[in-house]
Amino acid sequence: MVDMSRFRGRIPPSLPDMLRSHASLLLLLTVTVTACARTPVVEGPSAQPRAAAAPQSVRGLVERMKADHAGRWYSTLSFRQSNVAYSSAGETRSSWFERQSVPRRLRIDFITPDADGSGILFRNDSAYTFQRNVLTQRVSQLHPLLLLSADLYALPVDTTVSALAKLGIDTTRLRRDSWTDRPVWVVGAGSGDSTSTQFWVDAERWVLLRFVNNQKAGTRTVRTDHHFSYQTVDSLLVPKEIVFLRNGAAYWRETYTDVKVNPPLSDSIFLPGSWQVYVPAP
Repeated sequence: MVDMSRFRGRIPPSLPDMLRSHASLLLLLTVTVTACARTPVVEGPSAQPRAAAAPQSVRGLVERMKADHAGRWYSTLSFRQSNVAYSSAGETRSSWFERQSVPRRLRIDFITPDADGSGILFRNDSAYTFQRNVLTQRVSQLHPLLLLSADLYALPVDTTVSALAKLGIDTTRLRRDSWTDRPVWVVGAGSGDSTSTQFWVDAERWVLLRFVNNQKAGTRTVRTDHHFSYQTVDSLLVPKEIVFLRNGAAYWRETYTDVKVNPPLSDSIFLPGSWQVYVPAP
């Protein structure tokens, strides 16, 4: 287990929980081929998305998301992430510099309060933790937010659907709904179910709006609700902010600024052995 106390104030409070279950990280649940192949349940509607090409299955939803953004999704991204952690003691602020290559590449360099070569690298289905330029931990991880907000636009549909099942999402359940006055598609939960692991997709813009995740932390189950908003940069939709909630209250907020779409990024940036070479200047 990573000693996250050395990163206190720089890592979201949820990250220790994210790095516990199944090799100390996010849920990597096993599902059978039979379960994945069951006929999807389409419920609703309480809101009506566009009639054209309305998906009839989770696979169809992923295909629709990819088709809507074909040729209009970023392949690389760089940005500054400003974080606010909320607690009974008040607010704690930090900032990170991040570089992303779609799919399955994300590098996070901690900038404030200390820029000392510490950070986290996500590559394929592994996470690498660095402290002062030294690799201290490597663990297996399937990163759900990367998958749902970016990688699915580049991955084969079958790969995405399989990964959703590994995250504990019921890929046989699909329904229409509305959220914050927008029509949405909900995957993984029936009407009135706010506790199952699930994600909500904007039925007009075909991007992730909400992700509810259940994670094991010892004998406890920790449920985190993630709310997404977007901004347009160089005519492309990119995330603007994610708010993390537990029991209806925000405990972590991350906001993205200085966003650069499709900057040239060498794959070496995302190699664990090259971590120190690409640490940003303070």
